[in-house]
Amino acid sequence: MGKLNSLFDAFLSNLEPETKAVNHAVEAHTYVRGCLQTDCKLAEVITGSFLYGSYRRHTAVGDIKDVDIVILTDLDTTDPDNNPQKVLRRFKAALGECYENPETAYQRRSIRVDEPLPDRDGVELTLDIIPAVVQTTADEPLLVPDRDLKVWIPSHPRGHLKHTTTLNSEECSQGRYVPLVKMMKWWWKYQCEVKQPDVERPKPKGFWVECLTGENFDPTRKEWADHFVAVLTNISLKYFSATTVPSLADPGLPGEIIKTSMSPEEFQVFLDCVNESLALAIVARDETDDLQSSELWRQIFGDKFPLYDSEEAEETRKAASAITLSSISHARIPPWPVKLQQKAKVRLNAYVHPGVGNPSGLNSNGRILQGGLEIKFVASTGCRGEYEVHWQVVNTGEHAKNEGGLRGDFFQGRGRNRQTDPNNPLVNWEITQYTGKHWIECFIVQNGVCVGRSNRFYVNIRNSD
Repeated sequence: MGKLNSLFDAFLSNLEPETKAVNHAVEAHTYVRGCLQTDCKLAEVITGSFLYGSYRRHTAVGDIKDVDIVILTDLDTTDPDNNPQKVLRRFKAALGECYENPETAYQRRSIRVDEPLPDRDGVELTLDIIPAVVQTTADEPLLVPDRDLKVWIPSHPRGHLKHTTTLNSEECSQGRYVPLVKMMKWWWKYQCEVKQPDVERPKPKGFWVECLTGENFDPTRKEWADHFVAVLTNISLKYFSATTVPSLADPGLPGEIIKTSMSPEEFQVFLDCVNESLALAIVARDETDDLQSSELWRQIFGDKFPLYDSEEAEETRKAASAITLSSISHARIPPWPVKLQQKAKVRLNAYVHPGVGNPSGLNSNGRILQGGLEIKFVASTGCRGEYEVHWQVVNTGEHAKNEGGLRGDFFQGRGRNRQTDPNNPLVNWEITQYTGKHWIECFIVQNGVCVGRSNRFYVNIRNSD
């Protein structure tokens, strides 16, 4: 289990947001909290603020897309001027003063701020500002506005934070709960991409999945694979014959349940994914072939889960990271209009064929390869209907430049014989030749439009010839 556990460790590391994204989130929420607390109309009623949501509970996966901020106040909720609609209206107006061209919108219980860092290109981030009224102390249940119901309702965000901390404590789970929640959230996100790519906002949502994980978590497990299998097993057994959406206890408010608009049909889709992934996870966990096992886990989690590579030790990964990308000015830009569709997302797996012995998995920007090895790249996509598959290889560095091997054009996938293979366009074979860092991408073109493209898959080569 040691090898498999190390792959799960790498998988969990791949789910962590980049430092740059974390810094953006900190900059955005620090600014807006300070702005509200100095607002001339709100400063006298604001008593403090704290972060909430998956960002604060450290259960967010992938990029940081939203940050929830609770603004504490001492408003008198019996005053008609402090009804939920009027309070949210005042907060929206105040937030509008924080930015030159504000993009704000009403949510049911908050104000959403889109693009809180307007001068940062490429930053996808929103802030949810939740006004709250302190009843006794800030550590007790608060009152938050419900714009639709036009009433103040109890909520206990710090109770949710405490619940997460308790389950993740050394005494309870030795820090296993939060990583498992991230694993479950990513699993559901990936399964939605595969099973229902046309559904824009599939249910259940992340917090519901988090609470479900908490109710079915087995802290006695030691290995990551066993943790994942145990949670899916408990969910499957508990709701095997369910015909309605389960009621999950609110971890912050005893006697209350987590609100959800999920339908019984949507829950059944979720449960079907649980049962299908559970069966596959048991096979993957028990598979003795390490590469085959990692390929099965990829069917469950996607390409964030690394392929097993017997040669990819920590030292070789560090060495590969030290190889830098040279000039890419020769790389052609896609000749088609690019309108990416979620259902057409492209994933790449790669396998090194050494000539003698069995092939091994290769991860993007993984170990350094010697010259003369064959690599089989296999793409997968959920695109439906007829489409074309195009590949691009971009070699970089002086070796490729001097040998006239920079490439950068688009081509159809080639077979092992280096000839175009129209019968298997999602497979492309390459040979390692030039010292340096290079990349390959796969593009899905439908009706003259690029609807899907893979991430760049980086290959590091050191050719001693």
